[in-house]
Amino acid sequence: MDFLKSFGKLAGDVTGLVLGGTVRVAGELVNSNYIKEIGNDVERVTAKTGELAGQAASGVWDVGAGWLTADKQQARAGLDDFEDAVHTTVRGVGHGIEYVVDSGKDMVTGFKENDKQLLKDGAMKLGKAAAITAIGIGLVDLVDGPDGMDTSGTV
Repeated sequence: MDFLKSFGKLAGDVTGLVLGGTVRVAGELVNSNYIKEIGNDVERVTAKTGELAGQAASGVWDVGAGWLTADKQQARAGLDDFEDAVHTTVRGVGHGIEYVVDSGKDMVTGFKENDKQLLKDGAMKLGKAAAITAIGIGLVDLVDGPDGMDTSGTV
C-alpha cells in the first residue's frame, strides 16, 4: 500500500527535520561543528527509519490483504517489500556495529601508541554514535509510551 510508504517517509522526514534541526540549533548556539554534524546524522537516520517503517507496514498490509482476497501477486509484493525493509535494517545495524568497533579500535590504538589525535577522533566517533543512538531510542520510547505503565488503572 503506497499510502503507508508515503506516510512513513513523510513522518520520518518531518521527525528527522525536527530532531536534527533542534540538535543543529544547539550546535549553532555553542558554535560546535561536532554537534551540528550529530544533528545532520540524526536527521538522516530518522528519515531513513521512517521510510523503512512505512515500507514494512506497507508490506504487512499487502501480505494480509493479499491473503484475505486470495491475490497471490499482492501478497508476494507485500512480502518482497517487508523482506527488503528487514534486509536494509539488518545491513544498517551491521554498518553501525562496524562503525562502533572501528572507532573503538582507533581509541585503543591511539591509547597504545600515545597518538592523542587518533584517540580523540575515536572518542568523538563513539560519542556521535552514542548520541544518535540515544536520540533514536528516545524517539522509540516516546512513540511506545513510558515503560512500566499499567493500563488497567490499578497499582
